Amino acid sequence: MSKSSRKEETRKNLLDAFWSLYIEKPIEKITVRDITDLAGYNRGTFYTYFSDVYEVLEIQKAALMPTEDMLIDPLKELRNNDGKIQESINGVSEYLKDHGERIAILLGPGGDPKFTHELKARVRGIIMNFVRELNIRETEEYEYLIEYHVSGMINMYQLWVENESNISEETLKQLYERISHEGSLSIANRMLNDRI
Repeated sequence: MSKSSRKEETRKNLLDAFWSLYIEKPIEKITVRDITDLAGYNRGTFYTYFSDVYEVLEIQKAALMPTEDMLIDPLKELRNNDGKIQESINGVSEYLKDHGERIAILLGPGGDPKFTHELKARVRGIIMNFVRELNIRETEEYEYLIEYHVSGMINMYQLWVENESNISEETLKQLYERISHEGSLSIANRMLNDRI
């Protein structure tokens, strides 16, 4: 194994050890010694890669941020497909399959309260850069639309995790798509009038 491969493996092992601890307890209770003991390294090795446990958390959060393509592709599809999105929704599903557990922990009650804001700010920033390039008329209003949409998606996912996935992932995806296409008030009205 090359020296660079060993360094990358060591770094990954430290990140994984941190995450194993973060699942169990708040960051304030995680020490460098906890991480290095779990990963099988000494404290000096930790400081070769990171300044403190908070830097490790920031690295973990950065790795979970959605890519620009994942955010822009649905908008391109929306414009080119008469207001319908299908393929890019599948990209979001893949993203959640790959990162959902970690995102759920960060968004949950024991997670990082800043993560929701950071996630929304990244999504909003990327989308708004794209929108500004299009020179649409209602740029300021579009930013509020994005905030509403992203907040709803995040909150739906949080509730799904809190409810221990009491509906299937496919049902959640379909509900999200229905709300996006038909509007929440229209769906709420239909559900309120569809009695047993």
